[in-house]
Amino acid sequence: MKLTRRALLVSGGILGGGFVIGAAGIGVYINQFDRRGLQQSALSAGSAKVVAQWIAIAPDGAVTILSPHTEMGQGAQTGLLQIVLDELDADPEQTTITMAPASPEFSHSDAMGGFILGEKELTGWTRRFVDKTFGRMCQLSNIQFTGGSTAIRFTGWRGLRRAAAAARQMLAEAGAAQLGVHASAVRTENGQVIHDASGRSVGYGALAEAVSTMPVPPEPAYKAREDWKFIGTRYPRVDLPDKIFATATYGIDVAVEGMRFAAVAPRTLAMGTITAVTNEAEVRAMRGVEAVLVLDDAVAVVADNPWRAEKAARAVQMECQPPEGGLLRSDELLAEQRAIVSGTELSSLHAVGDTAAAFEGATVIEAEYFAPYLAHSPMEPLNATIWDEDGKIHVATGVQGPLAARAMVAEVLERPMEEVILYPHTMGGGFGRRNGLAAAGLNWLVQAARIHKAVGGAVKLTWSREADVRLSTFRPSDVAMMRAALGPDGKPVAWHARMYAPVLAPAEATPHYSIPNVTIESAQGEPALEYSYWRSVDASVHGFFIESFIDELARAASVDPVDYRLSLLEADGRHARVLSHVAEMSGWRSHDASGGRALGVALVASFGSIVAQVAEVSRDGGRPKVHRVWCAIDCGTAINPGSVEAQMQGGILYGLTAALHGRITLEDGAIKESNFHDYQIVRFSDAPRIAVDILSSPGAPVGGAGEPGTPPIAPAVANALAALDARPREMPFVS
Repeated sequence: MKLTRRALLVSGGILGGGFVIGAAGIGVYINQFDRRGLQQSALSAGSAKVVAQWIAIAPDGAVTILSPHTEMGQGAQTGLLQIVLDELDADPEQTTITMAPASPEFSHSDAMGGFILGEKELTGWTRRFVDKTFGRMCQLSNIQFTGGSTAIRFTGWRGLRRAAAAARQMLAEAGAAQLGVHASAVRTENGQVIHDASGRSVGYGALAEAVSTMPVPPEPAYKAREDWKFIGTRYPRVDLPDKIFATATYGIDVAVEGMRFAAVAPRTLAMGTITAVTNEAEVRAMRGVEAVLVLDDAVAVVADNPWRAEKAARAVQMECQPPEGGLLRSDELLAEQRAIVSGTELSSLHAVGDTAAAFEGATVIEAEYFAPYLAHSPMEPLNATIWDEDGKIHVATGVQGPLAARAMVAEVLERPMEEVILYPHTMGGGFGRRNGLAAAGLNWLVQAARIHKAVGGAVKLTWSREADVRLSTFRPSDVAMMRAALGPDGKPVAWHARMYAPVLAPAEATPHYSIPNVTIESAQGEPALEYSYWRSVDASVHGFFIESFIDELARAASVDPVDYRLSLLEADGRHARVLSHVAEMSGWRSHDASGGRALGVALVASFGSIVAQVAEVSRDGGRPKVHRVWCAIDCGTAINPGSVEAQMQGGILYGLTAALHGRITLEDGAIKESNFHDYQIVRFSDAPRIAVDILSSPGAPVGGAGEPGTPPIAPAVANALAALDARPREMPFVS
């Protein structure tokens, strides 16, 4: 187990709990953790019985899966449903999945355990103790989040799968007892416990009461792969009908009787402090305006309809004081980063062999790469509706961390958390922007709470696109200085990377190629702008750095880039298999470059999956034009191949937007970009044709799909441009 920031966070939370309850009692406190019992207590008013964590069965046999994950277009709820349908032997006509309440009883820890302990699953007493430890910590810390490609690979495959298998075992035992036969004489199918010898059966609904009081088997037997009916199929997405027929309710659709509307004018200087609204009287006098409020990062206007609020917000004139250290400028920040990376105060993230000695007398290749600040820009603008009802505060919003969001609103309003009810809605995109792992990531919700605190009643805050861009929490601006020493055969004998980047996952900053001497150093610098996880987190920048540089080494050695990579990979390993497959998909070896189109390749492992992509690129008036992208992914077992394919397509387009256009620029302290005219996204006319193949590795853990499609596309396009004419080492590639 490598010590990471996440590990320190978790262990710190556990130790903190120990200090609160006393060191002698922490073991007892942890051992008493019972997630099923907590969820049973939380749902005691209903007729459905929680038979295992997250799974409730009603007397009529209806099965409800209480998902701790939100839906933002990734299709995770469908995959979770498929896992339960198979392991529980549930009736698909009577099984539904819904968002669990934003309540501590429904915090979840399988994702956190997966992050910290890695892909290996624990068993026996060790697993049970670790589950209880993480469970108690996540309950205390209000951990209920969606992100990091964790919903299927951790919560689903490790948590819900075990819960469903345990419930099936208990149902079989209870059914056998009711039928008066031995448990070995019955089978389960379609929500029934069946005794074939007598032709009798009993439904799950009739057994739920008894099962809810049975001890949960800690090590249930899972279904054999050949017995799966739903896992591995293109099961129809459960969220699509409501979206297709426009009946889904997003946060932005919420309406409450008597509500007023709020809009914000972002501070004019990045990270600055608003000191005055110079035309406040004029704004207050505008039609429909009720209030003008100075917040930490914006000026809010409350009015009687959304357009009047937005119009008034756009009229706001303010004075803003620069942050400590002076005005922020992109060119100065980059120069500072370069100076730090060139210095000696770097942290070692990974070291193998004697890198310094390997450079002596060798052919040395050097390159510098740059990735700028990026906003997330989900299509649904950030919004929240807050109102008073029956002595409680009610909050409706789309958020990746509902429980943390509820706690944040309670803190801002200075109310007990029990007096705040949060309704998490499906989201029009998240990409990390709506996470609640840090207060800055919920800044729009903090604004809404402060506005409600000031004016009372019912208020709906909706950000404009300009507010979304300028008040975003950004992917950091990172720079990497790479050096490699090539041996006589052209292969790297040493790799030395020096970076200015907040590295959360050192493995993603380390090349997955066989290189005898490797040193990875980072300044671990804190970003100048407020930071939030961006789709694929570290891998989005390190994939670009590593795969661009390995391509440069291949070209310096005059070796085909695919062959060069294969020579540095285990011949029969998963990485080589994925790379070879995408080369075959794209016709790499038979490609004719005479038509003004070149191919570029990249291979990135992240979030438990391995993804290789080939991009076909040309120049159109000097601008890069991506015509086709071929993608191969090995995610272990694909729970729903249709969802995996869709996530690869979406991840490629999201990453292509960053590669071609994405940049947040600081000029004289202000963020230059404001809307899609100058913070462009890939449009239909720019979108390439995408082909996706899914490779299965049955013995491997289930990997993620929401994040891993994004990192390879930028280096694949950069490598194609290098083959075509000139290599870009800075994103974006379109100036």
